[in-house]
Amino acid sequence: MGEASGGRDDLQARSPIAAWIVRAAALHRNRWSDEHELAYAIHGTVVGAAVMMAASLHGTLGDILVAVLVTLFVYWVAERYAHLLAAGVRGRPEGWRATRAAIGRELRAGWPMVEAAYLPLVVLIVVELFTDWLELAVYASLATSTVLLVALGHLAARRAGASSLGALGWAAASGVLGVVTMCLKLLLH
Repeated sequence: MGEASGGRDDLQARSPIAAWIVRAAALHRNRWSDEHELAYAIHGTVVGAAVMMAASLHGTLGDILVAVLVTLFVYWVAERYAHLLAAGVRGRPEGWRATRAAIGRELRAGWPMVEAAYLPLVVLIVVELFTDWLELAVYASLATSTVLLVALGHLAARRAGASSLGALGWAAASGVLGVVTMCLKLLLH
């Protein structure tokens, strides 16, 4: 155990970016903790990658960022609105305070759909700023989305009790969505 920790500490000491990633991962260790949050994150990652691929065909960096964020926000609002309406079938909470709390819970529940776009968009911005090559930045971001899908598929499978081999299978199946998006990008450009 000490050896693994020592290796991680060495990596963090050599790379401030690696240190930031490790800290960010530790802060969000319990994020997307249930099946619904994982589903929203997977959905957001797929939609974000598809919108990025389509927007990149003729857009600038700003166009791509706006398209991805606005699209995911609209998806999130639409889904949350549908859930709030459907929750009304169960009956209305008593009083304004209970209603406000129920609305807050519903709005927070689907937010991983938007959160999942952060990392691919950060990669898009950073690669484009350092290389001034938008096409490379888009491919790097789509690759990041694919890796994120693989990780989310593996995480979901492990939390569902799948074996290590089964989790790898689910991770690969999730990654196929990202690979398909990248192939579409190659075919359309």
